[in-house]
Amino acid sequence: MKRDSRVRTIRMRESSHKEVSMALPTNMQALRLESFAGPEGLFVREVAIPTPRAGQVLVKMRTAAVNPSDLMFLRGRYGVRREPPTTPGFEGCGVVVAAGSGFGQMLIGRRVACAAQGEFGTWAEYTIASATSCFPLRAAVNDDQGAMMLVNPLTAWAMLDTAQRAGHRGVVINAANSALGRMIIRVAVVRGIPTIAVVRSNTYVAELTALGATQVLVSSDADFGQQLREASERLKVTMAFDAIAGAQTGELLNAMPRGAHVLVYGALSLAPVQVDVGTLLFGQRRVEGFWLSEWIAKYGMRRVVPAMIELQTRLLPAIDTTPIGHYALADAAAGIRAYQDNMGAGKIILQLGS
Repeated sequence: MKRDSRVRTIRMRESSHKEVSMALPTNMQALRLESFAGPEGLFVREVAIPTPRAGQVLVKMRTAAVNPSDLMFLRGRYGVRREPPTTPGFEGCGVVVAAGSGFGQMLIGRRVACAAQGEFGTWAEYTIASATSCFPLRAAVNDDQGAMMLVNPLTAWAMLDTAQRAGHRGVVINAANSALGRMIIRVAVVRGIPTIAVVRSNTYVAELTALGATQVLVSSDADFGQQLREASERLKVTMAFDAIAGAQTGELLNAMPRGAHVLVYGALSLAPVQVDVGTLLFGQRRVEGFWLSEWIAKYGMRRVVPAMIELQTRLLPAIDTTPIGHYALADAAAGIRAYQDNMGAGKIILQLGS
Protein backbone atom coordinates (compact mmCIF):
# COMPACT_ATOMS: atom_id res chain seq x y z
CA MET A 1 0.00 0.00 0.00
CA LYS A 2 1.36 3.42 -0.90
CA ARG A 3 2.40 5.48 2.08
CA ASP A 4 0.84 8.93 2.63
CA SER A 5 3.49 11.53 1.79
CA ARG A 6 1.87 14.32 3.77
CA VAL A 7 3.66 15.36 6.94
CA ARG A 8 2.98 17.39 10.02
CA THR A 9 5.64 19.27 11.96
CA ILE A 10 6.17 18.95 15.68
CA ARG A 11 8.73 20.29 18.11
CA MET A 12 11.03 17.60 19.48
CA ARG A 13 13.49 18.08 22.33
CA GLU A 14 16.90 16.49 21.82
CA SER A 15 18.86 14.96 24.69
CA SER A 16 20.67 18.30 24.98
CA HIS A 17 17.20 19.82 25.68
CA LYS A 18 17.35 21.96 22.54
CA GLU A 19 14.14 21.97 20.56
CA VAL A 20 14.23 21.06 16.89
CA SER A 21 11.57 20.71 14.24
CA MET A 22 10.60 17.17 13.30
CA ALA A 23 8.22 16.14 10.55
CA LEU A 24 5.88 13.22 11.10
CA PRO A 25 3.98 11.37 8.39
CA THR A 26 0.21 11.53 8.56
CA ASN A 27 -0.24 7.76 8.34
CA MET A 28 1.54 4.73 9.76
CA GLN A 29 1.67 0.96 9.48
CA ALA A 30 -0.04 -0.97 12.27
CA LEU A 31 -0.79 -4.60 13.02
CA ARG A 32 -4.59 -4.70 13.26
CA LEU A 33 -6.74 -7.36 14.87
CA GLU A 34 -9.79 -7.69 12.63
CA SER A 35 -11.43 -10.65 14.38
CA PHE A 36 -10.93 -12.58 17.61
CA ALA A 37 -9.25 -15.42 15.72
CA GLY A 38 -5.82 -15.33 17.34
CA PRO A 39 -2.83 -14.63 15.07
CA GLU A 40 -5.00 -15.51 12.05
CA GLY A 41 -7.01 -12.35 12.73
CA LEU A 42 -3.98 -10.05 12.34
CA PHE A 43 -3.30 -7.91 9.27
CA VAL A 44 -0.94 -5.04 8.51
CA ARG A 45 -2.94 -1.92 7.66
CA GLU A 46 -2.22 1.73 7.04
CA VAL A 47 -3.97 3.96 9.59
CA ALA A 48 -3.80 7.57 10.69
CA ILE A 49 -1.23 8.56 13.28
CA PRO A 50 -3.22 9.68 16.34
CA THR A 51 -2.78 13.01 18.09
CA PRO A 52 -2.06 13.03 21.84
CA ARG A 53 -4.50 14.79 24.13
CA ALA A 54 -3.81 16.36 27.52
CA GLY A 55 -1.85 13.92 29.68
CA GLN A 56 -0.92 11.74 26.69
CA VAL A 57 2.21 11.32 24.57
CA LEU A 58 2.87 10.04 21.07
CA VAL A 59 5.59 7.37 21.02
CA LYS A 60 7.52 6.42 17.89
CA MET A 61 7.86 2.72 18.56
CA ARG A 62 11.11 0.81 18.19
CA THR A 63 10.25 -2.58 19.66
CA ALA A 64 7.25 -4.30 21.21
CA ALA A 65 6.91 -7.47 23.25
CA VAL A 66 4.52 -10.39 22.81
CA ASN A 67 3.18 -11.93 26.02
CA PRO A 68 0.68 -14.66 26.95
CA SER A 69 -1.75 -11.86 27.87
CA ASP A 70 -1.53 -10.66 24.26
CA LEU A 71 -2.50 -14.11 23.01
CA MET A 72 -5.55 -14.06 25.27
CA PHE A 73 -6.45 -10.59 23.98
CA LEU A 74 -6.25 -11.82 20.38
CA ARG A 75 -9.05 -14.28 21.18
CA GLY A 76 -11.18 -11.88 23.21
CA ARG A 77 -10.43 -13.67 26.49
CA TYR A 78 -8.44 -11.04 28.37
CA GLY A 79 -9.66 -8.67 31.10
CA VAL A 80 -9.15 -5.74 28.72
CA ARG A 81 -11.33 -6.24 25.64
CA ARG A 82 -11.48 -3.93 22.64
CA GLU A 83 -13.71 -4.82 19.73
CA PRO A 84 -11.99 -5.33 16.36
CA PRO A 85 -10.66 -3.70 14.37
CA THR A 86 -8.04 -2.59 16.89
CA THR A 87 -4.29 -2.51 17.38
CA PRO A 88 -3.06 -5.03 20.01
CA GLY A 89 0.09 -4.87 22.13
CA PHE A 90 0.35 -4.03 25.82
CA GLU A 91 3.97 -2.87 26.11
CA GLY A 92 6.89 -1.63 24.07
CA CYS A 93 9.84 0.70 23.76
CA GLY A 94 10.17 3.87 21.74
CA VAL A 95 10.88 7.60 21.72
CA VAL A 96 8.34 10.22 22.74
CA VAL A 97 7.94 12.55 19.77
CA ALA A 98 4.91 14.62 20.75
CA ALA A 99 2.75 15.32 23.79
CA GLY A 100 -0.48 16.96 24.79
CA SER A 101 -0.47 19.50 27.56
CA GLY A 102 0.87 18.51 30.95
CA PHE A 103 3.64 16.26 32.27
CA GLY A 104 4.19 14.57 28.91
CA GLN A 105 5.96 17.66 27.58
CA MET A 106 8.90 16.75 29.82
CA LEU A 107 9.22 13.36 28.09
CA ILE A 108 9.62 14.63 24.53
CA GLY A 109 12.81 13.20 23.07
CA ARG A 110 13.16 10.57 25.80
CA ARG A 111 13.41 6.84 25.08
CA VAL A 112 10.82 5.13 27.23
CA ALA A 113 9.19 1.84 28.15
CA CYS A 114 5.50 2.41 27.63
CA ALA A 115 2.18 0.71 28.29
CA ALA A 116 -0.70 0.88 25.84
CA GLN A 117 -3.64 3.12 26.63
CA GLY A 118 -7.26 2.68 25.62
CA GLU A 119 -7.74 1.89 21.94
CA PHE A 120 -4.05 2.30 21.12
CA GLY A 121 -1.78 -0.75 21.17
CA THR A 122 2.00 -0.96 20.82
CA TRP A 123 2.09 -3.18 17.69
CA ALA A 124 2.37 -0.17 15.40
CA GLU A 125 4.90 2.37 14.20
CA TYR A 126 3.41 4.93 16.61
CA THR A 127 1.20 4.67 19.66
CA ILE A 128 -0.52 6.87 22.20
CA ALA A 129 0.27 6.31 25.87
CA SER A 130 -0.53 8.04 29.12
CA ALA A 131 2.43 10.14 30.21
CA THR A 132 2.28 8.41 33.60
CA SER A 133 2.60 5.00 31.88
CA CYS A 134 5.90 5.93 30.22
CA PHE A 135 9.16 5.33 32.05
CA PRO A 136 12.45 6.81 30.83
CA LEU A 137 15.07 4.15 30.17
CA ARG A 138 18.68 4.23 31.28
CA ALA A 139 21.37 3.84 28.61
CA ALA A 140 22.22 0.41 30.05
CA VAL A 141 18.76 -0.86 29.01
CA ASN A 142 18.62 -1.84 25.33
CA ASP A 143 15.50 -1.63 23.17
CA ASP A 144 14.63 -5.31 23.60
CA GLN A 145 14.87 -5.03 27.38
CA GLY A 146 12.85 -1.82 27.22
CA ALA A 147 10.11 -3.54 25.23
CA MET A 148 9.84 -6.23 27.92
CA MET A 149 10.33 -3.95 30.94
CA LEU A 150 6.74 -3.65 32.14
CA VAL A 151 4.54 -6.76 31.96
CA ASN A 152 6.88 -9.49 33.22
CA PRO A 153 9.46 -7.57 35.31
CA LEU A 154 6.88 -5.37 37.00
CA THR A 155 4.65 -8.39 37.67
CA ALA A 156 7.58 -10.28 39.22
CA TRP A 157 8.51 -7.26 41.33
CA ALA A 158 4.92 -6.59 42.41
CA MET A 159 4.09 -10.17 43.39
CA LEU A 160 7.29 -10.64 45.38
CA ASP A 161 6.72 -7.26 47.02
CA THR A 162 3.17 -8.36 47.90
CA ALA A 163 4.51 -11.58 49.45
CA GLN A 164 7.19 -9.83 51.50
CA ARG A 165 4.87 -7.07 52.73
CA ALA A 166 2.41 -9.72 53.92
CA GLY A 167 5.17 -11.49 55.87
CA HIS A 168 5.56 -14.57 53.67
CA ARG A 169 9.08 -15.99 53.87
CA GLY A 170 9.12 -17.98 50.63
CA VAL A 171 7.03 -18.68 47.53
CA VAL A 172 5.94 -21.53 45.28
CA ILE A 173 6.02 -20.79 41.54
CA ASN A 174 4.28 -23.08 39.05
CA ALA A 175 4.89 -22.90 35.28
CA ALA A 176 8.36 -22.08 36.57
CA ASN A 177 10.05 -22.69 33.22
CA SER A 178 8.12 -19.81 31.63
CA ALA A 179 9.83 -16.47 30.99
CA LEU A 180 8.03 -14.92 33.96
CA GLY A 181 8.63 -17.96 36.18
CA ARG A 182 12.35 -17.79 35.53
CA MET A 183 12.35 -14.06 36.17
CA ILE A 184 10.61 -14.49 39.53
CA ILE A 185 13.24 -17.05 40.54
CA ARG A 186 16.12 -14.74 39.59
CA VAL A 187 14.62 -11.71 41.35
CA ALA A 188 13.89 -13.85 44.43
CA VAL A 189 17.54 -14.90 44.52
CA VAL A 190 18.63 -11.25 44.63
CA ARG A 191 16.15 -10.57 47.41
CA GLY A 192 17.06 -13.70 49.37
CA ILE A 193 13.62 -15.30 49.12
CA PRO A 194 13.46 -19.14 49.00
CA THR A 195 11.53 -20.51 46.01
CA ILE A 196 9.91 -23.85 45.20
CA ALA A 197 9.71 -24.13 41.42
CA VAL A 198 7.06 -26.44 39.96
CA VAL A 199 7.34 -27.85 36.44
CA ARG A 200 5.49 -30.57 34.50
CA SER A 201 8.50 -32.73 33.60
CA ASN A 202 12.12 -33.41 34.55
CA THR A 203 13.37 -31.50 31.50
CA TYR A 204 13.93 -28.21 33.34
CA VAL A 205 14.91 -29.42 36.82
CA ALA A 206 18.67 -29.00 36.45
CA GLU A 207 18.32 -25.70 34.59
CA LEU A 208 16.02 -24.10 37.17
CA THR A 209 18.19 -25.39 40.00
CA ALA A 210 21.19 -23.72 38.39
CA LEU A 211 19.11 -20.56 37.98
CA GLY A 212 18.72 -20.39 41.75
CA ALA A 213 15.47 -22.17 42.65
CA THR A 214 15.76 -23.54 46.18
CA GLN A 215 13.93 -26.71 45.17
CA VAL A 216 12.38 -27.90 41.90
CA LEU A 217 9.39 -30.29 41.95
CA VAL A 218 7.72 -32.14 39.10
CA SER A 219 3.93 -31.96 39.22
CA SER A 220 3.51 -35.22 37.28
CA ASP A 221 5.26 -37.23 40.02
CA ALA A 222 2.88 -39.54 41.87
CA ASP A 223 3.90 -38.12 45.24
CA PHE A 224 4.01 -34.46 44.10
CA GLY A 225 1.56 -33.34 46.80
CA GLN A 226 3.62 -34.91 49.57
CA GLN A 227 6.87 -33.48 48.18
CA LEU A 228 5.32 -30.01 48.04
CA ARG A 229 3.96 -30.35 51.57
CA GLU A 230 7.35 -31.34 52.97
CA ALA A 231 9.24 -28.63 51.05
CA SER A 232 6.75 -25.96 52.13
CA GLU A 233 7.06 -26.96 55.77
CA ARG A 234 10.85 -27.08 55.64
CA LEU A 235 11.23 -23.72 53.85
CA LYS A 236 8.29 -22.07 55.66
CA VAL A 237 6.66 -21.25 52.33
CA THR A 238 3.11 -19.92 52.66
CA MET A 239 2.49 -18.15 49.37
CA ALA A 240 2.16 -19.49 45.82
CA PHE A 241 2.10 -17.71 42.47
CA ASP A 242 -0.28 -19.69 40.28
CA ALA A 243 -0.14 -19.27 36.48
CA ILE A 244 -2.12 -22.45 35.74
CA ALA A 245 -5.37 -22.37 37.79
CA GLY A 246 -7.72 -25.36 37.44
CA ALA A 247 -7.04 -28.22 39.82
CA GLN A 248 -3.51 -27.06 40.60
CA THR A 249 -4.76 -24.09 42.61
CA GLY A 250 -6.29 -26.50 45.11
CA GLU A 251 -3.18 -28.69 45.11
CA LEU A 252 -0.98 -25.73 45.98
CA LEU A 253 -3.32 -24.52 48.70
CA ASN A 254 -3.72 -27.96 50.31
CA ALA A 255 0.03 -28.62 50.40
CA MET A 256 1.06 -25.39 52.10
CA PRO A 257 0.74 -24.78 55.88
CA ARG A 258 -2.18 -23.03 57.57
CA GLY A 259 -2.41 -19.38 56.62
CA ALA A 260 -1.30 -20.07 53.06
CA HIS A 261 -2.21 -17.70 50.27
CA VAL A 262 -2.36 -18.40 46.51
CA LEU A 263 -2.12 -15.53 44.02
CA VAL A 264 -3.67 -16.65 40.72
CA TYR A 265 -2.24 -14.55 37.89
CA GLY A 266 -2.88 -16.79 34.88
CA ALA A 267 -5.03 -19.62 33.56
CA LEU A 268 -2.82 -21.74 31.36
CA SER A 269 -5.04 -24.75 32.06
CA LEU A 270 -8.04 -22.81 30.66
CA ALA A 271 -10.00 -24.34 33.55
CA PRO A 272 -11.78 -22.69 36.49
CA VAL A 273 -10.03 -22.58 39.85
CA GLN A 274 -10.82 -25.74 41.83
CA VAL A 275 -10.52 -25.45 45.61
CA ASP A 276 -12.15 -27.56 48.35
CA VAL A 277 -14.28 -25.25 50.46
CA GLY A 278 -13.07 -26.97 53.63
CA THR A 279 -9.54 -25.81 52.87
CA LEU A 280 -10.75 -22.22 52.90
CA LEU A 281 -13.04 -22.51 55.90
CA PHE A 282 -10.88 -24.52 58.28
CA GLY A 283 -7.30 -24.04 57.05
CA GLN A 284 -7.16 -20.25 57.22
CA ARG A 285 -6.08 -20.34 53.59
CA ARG A 286 -7.19 -18.05 50.79
CA VAL A 287 -7.09 -17.60 47.04
CA GLU A 288 -6.84 -14.22 45.36
CA GLY A 289 -6.48 -13.03 41.79
CA PHE A 290 -3.56 -10.84 40.76
CA TRP A 291 -3.77 -8.47 37.80
CA LEU A 292 -0.93 -6.01 37.29
CA SER A 293 -3.27 -3.25 36.07
CA GLU A 294 -5.21 -3.42 39.33
CA TRP A 295 -2.01 -3.42 41.38
CA ILE A 296 -0.84 -0.27 39.58
CA ALA A 297 -4.24 1.38 40.07
CA LYS A 298 -4.12 0.53 43.79
CA TYR A 299 -0.58 1.65 44.59
CA GLY A 300 0.16 4.16 41.84
CA MET A 301 3.49 5.84 41.34
CA ARG A 302 4.52 5.46 44.99
CA ARG A 303 5.25 1.78 44.27
CA VAL A 304 5.72 1.80 40.50
CA VAL A 305 8.51 4.39 40.44
CA PRO A 306 10.71 2.58 43.03
CA ALA A 307 10.04 -0.64 41.15
CA MET A 308 11.16 0.80 37.81
CA ILE A 309 14.30 2.26 39.37
CA GLU A 310 15.26 -1.05 40.96
CA LEU A 311 14.44 -3.01 37.78
CA GLN A 312 16.78 -0.81 35.75
CA THR A 313 19.63 -0.94 38.26
CA ARG A 314 20.11 -3.66 40.89
CA LEU A 315 17.68 -6.12 39.28
CA LEU A 316 18.56 -5.55 35.61
CA PRO A 317 20.71 -8.71 35.32
CA ALA A 318 17.92 -10.72 36.97
CA ILE A 319 15.22 -9.60 34.52
CA ASP A 320 17.33 -9.74 31.35
CA THR A 321 15.63 -11.95 28.78
CA THR A 322 17.18 -12.71 25.39
CA PRO A 323 14.47 -12.99 22.73
CA ILE A 324 14.61 -15.95 20.36
CA GLY A 325 13.50 -13.94 17.35
CA HIS A 326 12.73 -10.51 15.90
CA TYR A 327 9.89 -9.94 13.44
CA ALA A 328 9.04 -6.96 11.27
CA LEU A 329 5.38 -6.00 11.00
CA ALA A 330 5.04 -7.84 7.69
CA ASP A 331 6.09 -11.11 9.36
CA ALA A 332 4.58 -10.45 12.77
CA ALA A 333 1.51 -12.67 12.46
CA ALA A 334 3.68 -15.68 11.56
CA GLY A 335 6.05 -14.92 14.44
CA ILE A 336 3.20 -14.61 16.92
CA ARG A 337 1.76 -17.89 15.66
CA ALA A 338 5.11 -19.61 16.23
CA TYR A 339 5.35 -18.10 19.73
CA GLN A 340 1.83 -19.30 20.52
CA ASP A 341 2.70 -22.84 19.46
CA ASN A 342 5.83 -23.01 21.64
CA MET A 343 5.84 -20.36 24.35
CA GLY A 344 8.37 -22.31 26.38
CA ALA A 345 11.02 -21.70 23.73
CA GLY A 346 11.34 -18.01 24.63
CA LYS A 347 10.08 -14.52 23.88
CA ILE A 348 9.82 -12.78 20.52
CA ILE A 349 10.12 -9.08 19.72
CA LEU A 350 8.33 -7.07 17.05
CA GLN A 351 10.81 -4.74 15.35
CA LEU A 352 8.90 -1.56 14.58
CA GLY A 353 11.54 1.09 13.94
CA SER A 354 14.97 2.38 14.90
